[in-house]
Amino acid sequence: MNKSIATFIVALFASTVSAQSINLDLKGAISKAQAQSPSYYRAINTAENLYWNYRQFRASLLPQLNLSGSIPNYSSAIDRVTLPDGTFDFREREQLFMSGQLSLDQNVVWTGGRVSLISSLQRTDVYRPDRRVNFFSTPISINYFQPMFLYNALKWENKIQPLAYEASRRAYSEDLENIASETTQLYFDALVSRISMRIAEQNVLNNDTIYKISQGRYNLGKIAENELLQIELNLLNAENSLTSARLNYEVAAQELKRYLGIPTEEELSLDIPSVVPQLEVNLDKALSEARKNRAAVLDFRRRRLEAEQGVAAARGNTNYNFNLRANFGLNRQADEFNTAFADPFAQQQNISIGVNIPIIDWGQARSQIRRAEANRQLQEVNIEQDEINFEQEVFLQVMQFNAQYQRLEIAAKADTVAQKRYEVARQRYLTGKITITDINIAQTEKDGAKQAYLQELQRFWQAYYTLRRLCLYDFERDDVIIYEATFN
Repeated sequence: MNKSIATFIVALFASTVSAQSINLDLKGAISKAQAQSPSYYRAINTAENLYWNYRQFRASLLPQLNLSGSIPNYSSAIDRVTLPDGTFDFREREQLFMSGQLSLDQNVVWTGGRVSLISSLQRTDVYRPDRRVNFFSTPISINYFQPMFLYNALKWENKIQPLAYEASRRAYSEDLENIASETTQLYFDALVSRISMRIAEQNVLNNDTIYKISQGRYNLGKIAENELLQIELNLLNAENSLTSARLNYEVAAQELKRYLGIPTEEELSLDIPSVVPQLEVNLDKALSEARKNRAAVLDFRRRRLEAEQGVAAARGNTNYNFNLRANFGLNRQADEFNTAFADPFAQQQNISIGVNIPIIDWGQARSQIRRAEANRQLQEVNIEQDEINFEQEVFLQVMQFNAQYQRLEIAAKADTVAQKRYEVARQRYLTGKITITDINIAQTEKDGAKQAYLQELQRFWQAYYTLRRLCLYDFERDDVIIYEATFN
């Protein structure tokens, strides 16, 4: 007996646990999606990639300390040598060469050149034909290399890369706001299908009740067989609608759970976000915030700079090239390591200027410059059109959002009226005061009003989060929207 009771309690507990569901509202779903959805991981990976790309560029502007060398370089051979009398002889040669160099390199943003501070040491061990050791040191050497005078790629990149990085930071915030829109769509798909399923279940119960009452009336001869058949058909249609509604809800719920990272076997309890923010967005305010906060505004500036960079590169790469290489250093040759760096006496100096001036290029340089200028003009036209589209998108979204609240209020009132009308019609049918046609119309209008209200509610929240993304501004809190990406 005790064993049976224990088994019953365990079974009851297991059924209670399995019946538990996850309570979820719209804001909770958005928070979960912005932390663990596939779209979040795509956004964070993109942001991290652009972050390290910018870090790599910044690192290239800092001094670089490099160590290089050849340890060892061994050679053994038989060489032909010329003797003083003009004859030839063959001599064995065996030697070991080792070298090391420490350099401190720095890119120069203002000129596009590169300056290096170098210290090096070389050791040569000759084994044959004569045994000797020799050291050659360069305690200090200063080198400067200027690849081109007419175009400074580093200077242009120093202008463009910070804009690209800041745009990526803003784009990350936009991506997370876009996740809110995606989540809203999935959340309402599941919510609407769940409510549709509940409506279908209630319709089955109502039609079943009406059918049973109508059977009694038919047996008493109060209604015709045609009306009873119509009521039975309504019941069958309601049962068929319930089957479809259950399938639609299961599909929508599974999509939402997969997106949010919720186990698919868990049940969801979705709340209707009936409390909506009551605000009217000022168009000038929205446009101002969008121009200040959006990544697209920085992208417009970056694209203009890249177009100008293309023209500068075309002017600098027209085969009229000048490059400079200069070197100054102190050298020392010694037979022992201890004296290799003592009192360097020999100066090493070198200056070279490379020049390439085409005499006849048949207009290649001019064509290259004109093509770059044409591309810049085309890019400017495209950017101006994108700026117009940018402002137009914000304008339309503000208009839609401000009008959506009024449509939502009307839909909510219509839903309430339709629900009351159906209840009245149902009670009047049960008392025999109206026909089945009248109650069918009331039921259809009730279901339609509920669906219309949920659709308007979904449009409101999607318009709300879309407007936040387009302006990167929270109009409820009157504050800029910023999400900081954190990387491991």
